Amino acid sequence: MPSYPKHLKTGSECPPLKENQLRLYSMQFCPYAQRAKLVLAAKNIPYEEINIDLVDKPEWYLKKNAPGQVPGLEWIDHDSKESKFIPESLIVSDYLDETNSQNRLQPTDPYLKAQHRVLIDRYSSITTAFYKIMRGDPKEGVADLNKNLKPYEEALTNTFFGGSKPAMIDYMLWPWIERFPLLSEAGFEFNSDGKFPKLAAWINAMEANEAVQKVKVPTETVKKFMEGYKQGKPQYDFE
Repeated sequence: MPSYPKHLKTGSECPPLKENQLRLYSMQFCPYAQRAKLVLAAKNIPYEEINIDLVDKPEWYLKKNAPGQVPGLEWIDHDSKESKFIPESLIVSDYLDETNSQNRLQPTDPYLKAQHRVLIDRYSSITTAFYKIMRGDPKEGVADLNKNLKPYEEALTNTFFGGSKPAMIDYMLWPWIERFPLLSEAGFEFNSDGKFPKLAAWINAMEANEAVQKVKVPTETVKKFMEGYKQGKPQYDFE
């Protein structure tokens, strides 16, 4: 549960940052923020969550992060007592993994780590197709999504991309896959032709993962958000 459940917006005040407390700036429905939350959950790192209204962004947050995107990670440095801030989901996730030695998520082998990073970097082909479907071009988007899923089906050689248990790559890919059921009304049914059996098994394994379950937002709530998002009027807070 976020420390401030409501999404803060223009005119709000930045909650005071406490020493020895890690803060994540987030948005309840943002898949990029979910990446960081999955890493935090997988590594059992305590943190404070502050949700940001991404349409009506607080002035104080724009001073910390000019693009106004989430996630953002902030803390008070133990030695200098100055606040530190890191943006971008991949950078935040890598930092969390490198600074918390328990349950390391990145491979120790440099070549395997590079292979994983290639798949993560090329994942934009999946996210682009996903949003193409969501924003009203379902026919081309569905074709693109099915085409761009093939390399990921071929890359799976174990239960997870990381092997017998999830690694960083699994958590970085997951948020959009979790949202695939939202595309059914637009005509996309994952694995309807049976061409992605390994990815289908991976999805089942990920859904059973403790970190995934811990940060998942109920599908019905996400559907409500996406209805407003598609109309250009996203609603962030639901009673």
